[in-house]
Amino acid sequence: MTHFVIFSGRSTLLEVPLGKSQAVPSFEVRETARIGFEVDGYDERVTYQISIGDIPIAEEPQERRSRLEWPASTCLDGASGVTPISLRDAATGDVLARSLALVEPSKLSATAYDAMFADMRRISVELLLDLISKSRLALAQRPSSRGGGVQPLRARLELSQIRQFWNRFSPILADILEDPHTELRQRRSIRRPRPGERLMPDVLRRLAQRGLGAREAVRTGALVELSTTMPDRNTRENSVIVAFMDLLWRRVDRSLKRARAERDMRLARKRSFGLDDAALARFIQLREEPKIARLQEIVDAGEGIVTEIRRAMRSFAVPVARMGRQDFLGSFNSPYFRSHPHYARAVRLMHGFLDTTAVVVEQGDAEGAKSIETIFEQWVFFQISAAFQAAGLNCISHNSIFEPIARDRFSVDLDRNAAIDFAATDGRIVRLRYEPTILRLQAAQGIDSIYQEQSSSAWTPDIVVEVLVPGRDPRDYRLSYAAVIDAKYTTAGNVWDRLEKIEKYREIRSVDTGNQIARQVWVAASIDASLQPRDKAVAWSTGGEVGADPGDVILGVVGADPADPDRTGPTLRALVLGILNHAEAYALSNRSTVAQGA
Repeated sequence: MTHFVIFSGRSTLLEVPLGKSQAVPSFEVRETARIGFEVDGYDERVTYQISIGDIPIAEEPQERRSRLEWPASTCLDGASGVTPISLRDAATGDVLARSLALVEPSKLSATAYDAMFADMRRISVELLLDLISKSRLALAQRPSSRGGGVQPLRARLELSQIRQFWNRFSPILADILEDPHTELRQRRSIRRPRPGERLMPDVLRRLAQRGLGAREAVRTGALVELSTTMPDRNTRENSVIVAFMDLLWRRVDRSLKRARAERDMRLARKRSFGLDDAALARFIQLREEPKIARLQEIVDAGEGIVTEIRRAMRSFAVPVARMGRQDFLGSFNSPYFRSHPHYARAVRLMHGFLDTTAVVVEQGDAEGAKSIETIFEQWVFFQISAAFQAAGLNCISHNSIFEPIARDRFSVDLDRNAAIDFAATDGRIVRLRYEPTILRLQAAQGIDSIYQEQSSSAWTPDIVVEVLVPGRDPRDYRLSYAAVIDAKYTTAGNVWDRLEKIEKYREIRSVDTGNQIARQVWVAASIDASLQPRDKAVAWSTGGEVGADPGDVILGVVGADPADPDRTGPTLRALVLGILNHAEAYALSNRSTVAQGA
């Protein structure tokens, strides 16, 4: 019988027979452990492939009599929590054996994860500041143009802040509702005239048409449409308070949906594992159940706030109107808001809340469930964005990065094919694309600027930098240069092998000209900050000066260490400056060649 064996040192961690339907076994392991694999009694007709999660391992197996052996390595580097390991038939894709590694992350990885997450929040806010006018952010009155009026918030953090605010605001609402502001307004209603009531001429005419006088109408109790002066709660001040509560309710509801979604995701993942395996059940109990319980507490608290806010809104009996921040601020100056003690206290709290949340950049809560490899890819994208800003470019537009979800409110979510544009002082535009889907020419024409003809399957490099130059019409830009950056959370010993695997990206071509347009291909790795072109003859200074022929295709490794921002930032700035400089030299060289040909 053929067995799939997982080992560490001289110890066998797991042995799984192939070809039998059974529960997926698990084993506990440290992220830093060196583990290897064997297929004992292997079939020579089968090409075996081992994957950690969805990523095939790079090591090639060695034949040792009746078994294949993949040498031990730190292949779980970057993994955390329940990590699937599968053995597949490479030709058919069939899964031959499954197992679950219960990975305890190292302190280093946990620190790097937190650092990358914090960096992504900071950089996303700085990008947003370039996209929104300073006047809209009300930054003119603030001491700094960076960060004023903008808060990066995760859904659960905002929910906690609103809970604290509501605890102070709701008692004031209770005082207001004991004696709410009203205004006397005329209303027309069907009723009986009262003795001595003065009736208008039109009412008298209608009574006369019915053969009644005023006294007869009172005596007989005839029903007549009459104007009545009544106190009305639908005042400007009450409408403002209800609109503000509606704003709170919508924000809590959004945060609540995010918390529910993460709770349900973790519950579904827990159910999918099954808990027949004692080690897996213990691991889930220690790692997942506290998170699920905390999320349930957040959901319960949020639902309680929603109920209280909706009840308070109904108590005012005022129609709900949507208002923006400036509408609120303009309404706060009414005489009644300034003079009445309860309404004045409400204004102070509402004004303070709106001042501290002028623009909110929401951060989702589910990022903590992403693998460290995915977080590293997104972190590199945002770091490259920050490097372009540090190089003097301004963020001018975005696609699928900042989603407007309400006035002065944005959600940050980096999906495949997201892009963001930067304007250079020389008129060029740099487009930074995240996981673009690169198709063959026939499919790409009319919808994309780049294509590839090497594979029937789409290519999806992590990051593509496109340099666009203006044509004859200033609004008409054309692609003149591209660079590919593939982010790998890996060790220094693996980076050059990873570079060989992505060298194919140099075959990316321009839809417009058909020429190879990817003139640089880099692996960005979680190693010491450095710029290492593969060709040792290529010089690359810290200022971005590139000592290479304009027609060269440059390949290399860039180190981007989340734990060393002081060196990583300048390194990536040098990288993007070098891309811009080499792109300019390449464009000049092409123009010179065309001129000579003419």
